[in-house]
Amino acid sequence: MTVRSTIPRQIGLLLVGALVSLSVAACDTPPQRQRFPEITFQHLAPIRLDVAQIEIQSEYRSADHPDDNAGDYPEAPETLVADWARERLQAAGERGQATYTVVQARAVRVPLPRSSGIGAALKTEQSDRYDLAITVRLDAGNPISGKSGTVTETVTRSQTVPENMTLNQREAMLFNLLDAAMKDLNQRLEKSIPQYLAPLIR
Repeated sequence: MTVRSTIPRQIGLLLVGALVSLSVAACDTPPQRQRFPEITFQHLAPIRLDVAQIEIQSEYRSADHPDDNAGDYPEAPETLVADWARERLQAAGERGQATYTVVQARAVRVPLPRSSGIGAALKTEQSDRYDLAITVRLDAGNPISGKSGTVTETVTRSQTVPENMTLNQREAMLFNLLDAAMKDLNQRLEKSIPQYLAPLIR
């Protein structure tokens, strides 16, 4: 009579079970979040103002707007807009004050209408539009020189996305959208501040 061992078969079943468990776990693992470069302007020369102090404030809070999707961005737009002033503006006087105000840093996702019926299944459509609107105001004055002025700039950017876009692709798009908007803002303020606050530039 031949006696067959059941140990190898049991071990095989355990290995198969382990592999199945690992496969299921791998399917449930969310995609790894991407790391993006820092959006900063601190490498640029400061804009020196003839004031003793610079106040940075915000009139906009994304939390107050239920449809604001700032949380989808790698960095909060309102934070970056305020950081611009910290990195570019410099108080270089003995009297006076400048106030930099984030009037708006609004981020909104707008669902787009899509086709229905058989034709809809045969094409890839744009599913959403991401809108970004930024407005800032800079008020500055020096009581000794009697000079004062105000600069206001608004920047808007929009991007539509296809319905089959992956999470990583969407995050990359939002980073590029925010980066482009901040570069637009920087360029506009670099031109308008010397134009409208020329007597206060040092």
